[in-house]
Amino acid sequence: MKKKIILASASPRRRELLRQIGLIFAVVPSEIEEDVKDGEEPREHVLRLARLKAQEIARDQDSAVIIAADTIVVLGGEILGKPKDEEEAFEILSQMSGRVHRVFTGSTLRR
Repeated sequence: MKKKIILASASPRRRELLRQIGLIFAVVPSEIEEDVKDGEEPREHVLRLARLKAQEIARDQDSAVIIAADTIVVLGGEILGKPKDEEEAFEILSQMSGRVHRVFTGSTLRR
């Protein structure tokens, strides 16, 4: 029996990537808070959030395969949050313009 696959994300890019590899899946976005803990390193942060997203969705979908991920951008040692609106997105992109930044993605596969 095939297990149901659930993407615990509303990310259009993640949906597109999974479709490109031929997966059939449902989208059930996680609603966890994505706050950064004091002293948390970027790598730890994305891994923790991916794990928490998978755990949250698995509570209601115990028999499914859950795919969860989190991505952040780090600029000047600071984790940049997701923009709240188009204006904030423009502001963040302006900050990043011409500057080196790092992107971290953590993922969890729960079966």
